[in-house]
Amino acid sequence: MKKWKYLIGGLVVYLLAIFIISFVEKGAEGSNINSFTDALWYAIVTLTTVGYGDFFPVTTVGRMVGLLLIIGSIGVLGFVISEITVRFNNYMEKKKNGFWGTDFESHYLIIGWNEFSKQVAMQIFNTGHKVAFVINDKNHLELIKDLFPDDNCFCLFAEFTNMEAYEKVNISKCKGVFVNFEEDTDTLVFVLNMKKAYPDADIVVTCKNSALKATFKNAGINHVVAQSEVASRLVASYIFEPQVASYTEDLISTSESEHDFDIQQYRLTDKHKMTSKSFLDFFWEMKEKYNATVIGMVVDGKVIKNPDNKYEPKIGDYLMLISDGKSKRGLEVAFGCKEGE
Repeated sequence: MKKWKYLIGGLVVYLLAIFIISFVEKGAEGSNINSFTDALWYAIVTLTTVGYGDFFPVTTVGRMVGLLLIIGSIGVLGFVISEITVRFNNYMEKKKNGFWGTDFESHYLIIGWNEFSKQVAMQIFNTGHKVAFVINDKNHLELIKDLFPDDNCFCLFAEFTNMEAYEKVNISKCKGVFVNFEEDTDTLVFVLNMKKAYPDADIVVTCKNSALKATFKNAGINHVVAQSEVASRLVASYIFEPQVASYTEDLISTSESEHDFDIQQYRLTDKHKMTSKSFLDFFWEMKEKYNATVIGMVVDGKVIKNPDNKYEPKIGDYLMLISDGKSKRGLEVAFGCKEGE
């Protein structure tokens, strides 16, 4: 508010100085400033430091006022440049912090950052999907932007508890939300508040204490991964069937090259010809055309590991299959969508 007062006050003084110059110079011997518009032009070229020399004061009073205009012009120009610089820097800082939001759709949201978040994000990026991050530490901004491409990555610096901030990451249009905090209690309190603000959000959490898994389920979180359970099962599998464990670990990782295999799921859309096709028909079609092995389906949100051969998939169902990176591009064209939900 003070800046505007100073600006208005300076403008009044500026116009007064122009009036004085035009008044004292008009009619003076040798003067070339004979009107208010002449004085205004002189003041403008002085302010912009252009100084054409076509107009200049010749009287003592005119020169004194002109000197004040010259000195004042330096201050005004410095103020304008400084104000533009500050506003530009503020804009860029807000943009860097994600203040202006994103128009991402069908993306994934990761809340919280650490090494585990990094590994999860890398798996998602390898599938070609977009990811938005919400972090509360500015030190992570540059790190994330250095790791992931700008066209598929968006970062928002905000307080996790500020539920309104999640509108900026377009949470209503994202496919899934991964909440990754260090403490299980912090995660539980957060997801309870998020479910109130965004009841339709599809939230995935990890918990260190497997005893809390049921608590998260009761809070309305359908996808809860107990880290100790997953690790213990994989370790046990390595002990008595190491090849199976190695194969399983490889399949749950996203393929990064043409020769990597992983488990994928594709939604059946109206782009895929489905007329009177059974599950067995799909099985052979995927194997013959794409060297992909169908291992199950998702029907109405439920996983069917071994569907009946005669079952006829419908639009909205998902096919779960094993495929390599080379076949993935052909599968995306065939299904008309990327892998995942």
